[in-house]
Amino acid sequence: MQNAIVKIFDVYDHAQQARNALLSDGFQAEDVTLSIANDEAGPVIGNFTVGNSPTESAGHTYDSNYADVNQPGQCVVTVEVDDTMRASRAEMILARFGARDADPFAQPMH
Repeated sequence: MQNAIVKIFDVYDHAQQARNALLSDGFQAEDVTLSIANDEAGPVIGNFTVGNSPTESAGHTYDSNYADVNQPGQCVVTVEVDDTMRASRAEMILARFGARDADPFAQPMH
């Protein structure tokens, strides 16, 4: 039975390095995917819904709600594994390049 390990990277180069390390370690290319969760405009910086202007946010606390909106780029690496040993190996490689859980409450495969 295949299980997917899904990890997030905020830096594309780190995600690509992790993917290359997985392939070098013997994981098959069709089992390791890298996708980007942003569109062609890039990550969100600022708040376009109110124009990032304090005068446009009447009735709101501007600084706490809008001033520092910053969504880092998200690269998603997914690794399909069929046993716990390969899952552990993939987790170690991904962690080495700064991967974080897509779901902070996720439990490792047992």
